[in-house]
Amino acid sequence: MDNQDHKKKKGYEEFVAELKKRWQEDDSISIKELVDKTRAYMEAASDLTKDELALIAEYVKRDLVELEESGDAFRDSMYYQSIKGTIWGWLSEITDKSQLEWHELAMELTNHGEYQAGDIVGPGRFDCTLCAHSHEITHPEVLTSCLECNHDRFIRRPLAV
Repeated sequence: MDNQDHKKKKGYEEFVAELKKRWQEDDSISIKELVDKTRAYMEAASDLTKDELALIAEYVKRDLVELEESGDAFRDSMYYQSIKGTIWGWLSEITDKSQLEWHELAMELTNHGEYQAGDIVGPGRFDCTLCAHSHEITHPEVLTSCLECNHDRFIRRPLAV
């Protein structure tokens, strides 16, 4: 992992930690407002650029939507049990907000379920769109090219699997 990837991964983790802190202070805030306020705070308090923070905010939104869409089947899975005590366990718990709010957040995202090398991703299984090789991720990390064919595009499997 190069320095830029490490910086993005660390920024992602800091963003999620700040998001949790803000949620604990006011759990009546909408998810969109929560992400926006966290981003504004991070712009003032972080060494990340506005562009880097915008990208990280999009990664977090994408992963929140993915967690919400996974539903109860994910929360009952062994995989969830293994990450329950982590920040990802907390994130999956806040996904019980209103369906309308989640729909609006999902509409903001444009990746249509496709991920590419260089994206920061949270827990899940990512299948190469070229050779279908699967890569399991258990903590936030920068997605790398496929280990089998070096392709750079992936689809995330449903978290319940």
